[in-house]
Amino acid sequence: MGTDDAADPGELAARLRPALNQLHFMIRRRTPGPDLTPSQQSVLSTLMATGPIRMGELARLERIRLPSTTSAVDGLERQGLVERTTDPTDRRAVVVQLSPEGIATTQELQRARNEALAGFLATLSTGERENLYTAIPALNRLTELYRSEP
Repeated sequence: MGTDDAADPGELAARLRPALNQLHFMIRRRTPGPDLTPSQQSVLSTLMATGPIRMGELARLERIRLPSTTSAVDGLERQGLVERTTDPTDRRAVVVQLSPEGIATTQELQRARNEALAGFLATLSTGERENLYTAIPALNRLTELYRSEP
């Protein structure tokens, strides 16, 4: 891939998206956790990053509708991984947060997935790892752009 390909957003998207998808699913398969849907796993990660959050804001960050968020949270609550409370500033709103078990489960899952990925990263050349390291800010920025899009 030349620099012209990298400059073309369409070409970059066509090459990057499948690689990211495959890497994501391979890591998940190598580190099975509790019986969670992808949406539930995403909610756990978001709650780990944000802390307690209103359901509407969680739906916005997850880029899913409120009923889908409610369904994901219902399943996580049944497993004891999240807790709901009333927002102290607005008694009509619901706040969701990780339970102590949810924190431990999420931390263990993240640790196992980091360990699995680190094992494969160790097989790459130093230059390849440096290239990936350099891409981290851009990938984080893409995540933020997706989350902030109306």
